[in-house]
Amino acid sequence: MTAFLTQRGLHPSIIGAFSGLCAFMGVAATFVSATLVKQFGILKAGAVGLVFQALLLCIAVAVYWSGSMFQQSPLVFFLSLIVLSRLGHMSYDVVGAQILQTGIPSSKANLIGTTEVSVASLAECIMLGVAIIANDVSHFGFLAMLSLLSVVGAAWMFCRWLLNPTDEQRILFSFDPRFC
Repeated sequence: MTAFLTQRGLHPSIIGAFSGLCAFMGVAATFVSATLVKQFGILKAGAVGLVFQALLLCIAVAVYWSGSMFQQSPLVFFLSLIVLSRLGHMSYDVVGAQILQTGIPSSKANLIGTTEVSVASLAECIMLGVAIIANDVSHFGFLAMLSLLSVVGAAWMFCRWLLNPTDEQRILFSFDPRFC
């Protein structure tokens, strides 16, 4: 991403500022996720975070594919969408930790937590491998689309799981029958 932004003529201090804003989204997500959990419940709050991230990334990728990325304003708008999408991502992370803490028996929590970290590390490693193979900045659109598809896929899987809970999940998370 940094190579792509640098090639497009964005000043390094602007790139650094947007990276800092992405980090700030993690702090903001702690407050946003608490509000989401109060309003929607723990599981639906996770879905809201994922869907929010997916929607903003869809718009960001559409801005990229519009071909206007050689101008400064669309590039800054693109980066702003990426930064805001991090709020959804981080909110889902906070809610995901709460789901593990409340819905998983303590005897299985370590196994599930370790498995989740392992799968996330594997996905990160695969994406890094893809980025290394497609190391030309001209492949940025492909990498952006691949990233978007992974987020949309995660949101779809989470929402499907939310719509088809098991009896045990219904007991653990007290599903609202109007939405399930």
